[in-house]
Amino acid sequence: MIDLDAHLVADELPIRRIRSDFKGSLVSETSTELFYTYKEGHVILFNYGVVVFANIDPVDQTNFIAMLRQFVPKALEISEYREDFSIQISKEIERTVFDYNQMIVPYLDEDILRLTMLQVAQSTALDYYQASAQSLLDASTEIVGQLERSGALHISKRKLLQFIGKTMNTKNRIFDNLYVLDSPPQVWESEFLGKINSGLHKTFDISARFKEIDYMLKMIGENLSLFIDLTNSRESQRLEWIIIILILIEVFHLFLTGIFKIG
Repeated sequence: MIDLDAHLVADELPIRRIRSDFKGSLVSETSTELFYTYKEGHVILFNYGVVVFANIDPVDQTNFIAMLRQFVPKALEISEYREDFSIQISKEIERTVFDYNQMIVPYLDEDILRLTMLQVAQSTALDYYQASAQSLLDASTEIVGQLERSGALHISKRKLLQFIGKTMNTKNRIFDNLYVLDSPPQVWESEFLGKINSGLHKTFDISARFKEIDYMLKMIGENLSLFIDLTNSRESQRLEWIIIILILIEVFHLFLTGIFKIG
């Protein structure tokens, strides 16, 4: 049995720098991932911040993650976003069997292992994106609730702009990394790998979770549009009052000037 353990260690990993500085046994690489043999197993790194171990002792996992932390300015907690999965091999079956947290295959090669590690990494990344989107949605919903209770936005323009900036930055990061849902080229060249890819997608609810993230981001976008419109309206009303006050001051000034001239 092959035990897989995935950890999200950062928002992103500098793949090129790690490739240059880490002198491990590199099996394959792309512009977004590095696949190594490590100790008695394998490890794969993805530039969206996930590392997946295959049959690696927990102590060695911790040491490897500590090494990765040297390459990122702000690492996440090791246990905050993680996923485990297992691959069992049974020559008695002809087709792959999928379960809650395991897969049974008639044989295992490097392509199957790498594809499975990729899917586990995707699932771990989606957990993080779901949490990020939910946090932004909760914050925007709270502002909407304040608007409902009081009929006004109780947030300064500066804080609102900071919130909008944070939201847009998070949305951009999520969309930039949603390529993690793309299937690797190998699945189009092998029917067996294609079936494994589809089965793992269903096992991890990849499509449903992506749709949930997309829905939350759309709701956040609608809330932001409302906040911007209300802020602009508030600013317009403020300018109108300033103009009215200035006109009144000018009228009062002319009135006093006229009185003094008559006197």
